[in-house]
Amino acid sequence: MRSQITALEALQQLDIELRELEDDLERYPQEISRYKEETENTKQSLAKAKEELNQTRKRKMESESKLSGNKDKIKKAEVKLFEIKTYREYEALQKEIGDVKKANADLEEDILKEMETLEGLETEVKEKENTLNEKEKEYDKIIDIYNRKISEITKAYEIKKQEKKKMVSLINPEIHTLYERIRRRNGVVIVQARNELCTGCNMNIPPQLFNEVLTSKRMIQCPNCQRILYCEETTEGEVQTA
Repeated sequence: MRSQITALEALQQLDIELRELEDDLERYPQEISRYKEETENTKQSLAKAKEELNQTRKRKMESESKLSGNKDKIKKAEVKLFEIKTYREYEALQKEIGDVKKANADLEEDILKEMETLEGLETEVKEKENTLNEKEKEYDKIIDIYNRKISEITKAYEIKKQEKKKMVSLINPEIHTLYERIRRRNGVVIVQARNELCTGCNMNIPPQLFNEVLTSKRMIQCPNCQRILYCEETTEGEVQTA
């Protein structure tokens, strides 16, 4: 039974190492996705700023075109003033000129605002372009490192799986079934019994049961947490086939 205890300890250690490798195989792809998502968000933010910049430029050009057209209208209307023969027509044309001039004042104000907006947007676009370039350079390096780590971990994981397979072959099938049942429930399967205490749950072990753990004549489980118990002095020696 001592060889079985030793084998279970080794199996448990392999399962712990495999779990750590599985965590890394889950964590690194998540990290890669996070960096890619952040880069994509920066690209979208840049695209949005560029679109807003283009729309503002378009509005400014339209305002400038309207302003230019209105100035031409005013010039033509002012020339026409000298050709008008009735006061009513003169008054109507003067009102029309006044309305166009007011519209031009509004357009000029809009153009100034659009110019200020353009200046801010151009600065924003430039900053976002620089940020994106920096992130892409930095994140590409990190992602490359993480991909190499994933490759290394995958290889190590396969080696550990083979080691586990060999170790399982040294364990009695019934004991292995018990091991897996406890592992699914408690995670840790085999723990030391020390000073008539289970180190897994810190509960007292009856003296007679503790003595049986010391002799290692049969597989003993903690009455409280059901973990398999062993004492250090009972696990010496090489693993042998049960």
